[in-house]
Amino acid sequence: MVAIALVLVAELLNSALEAVVDLASPDDHPLAKQAKDIAAGAVLVAAAAAVAIGLLLAGWALARAAGRAELML
Repeated sequence: MVAIALVLVAELLNSALEAVVDLASPDDHPLAKQAKDIAAGAVLVAAAAAVAIGLLLAGWALARAAGRAELML
């Protein structure tokens, strides 16, 4: 649940940053694009981390169900 919340927080911060950048720089500007790209990258990293955590937990649960939980430690 924490990983999902992290992704949602990152997305909200990304949206807020995009709104502020649009307000501060309504015209196209290379630094505005860079700021938006970096914020979007942070969301991507958070989502990838959430997927990795989900896969680890799912693998552990499957190993436990198969009676091989000691292999996951």
